[in-house]
Amino acid sequence: QVVVEQGAGIYSGFTDEAYQAAGCSTMSRQTVIQKAQVLFSIEPPVKDFASMKGKILISWVGRLLDSGKEIVKQATAAGVTLIDVTAVPRITIA
Repeated sequence: QVVVEQGAGIYSGFTDEAYQAAGCSTMSRQTVIQKAQVLFSIEPPVKDFASMKGKILISWVGRLLDSGKEIVKQATAAGVTLIDVTAVPRITIA
């Protein structure tokens, strides 16, 4: 089951109805965090780490930057497992 935060696609032109038509459920942020085992976020939701204990978060962390190191530290303290997409190998042709 895929659960999407209500309004998550507003800035990219996707309505809640579009997600629902694709088979997703749309729910409040806290409900999504509560129900999910794995969470995806463009920017790490640091302010929500306390409610994400035991969850896996896949996000753009930048763990080698000073700001990313601080995010990793906060996630670790909160019991959140981070997967940093900046560490995923990719091939680009410019």
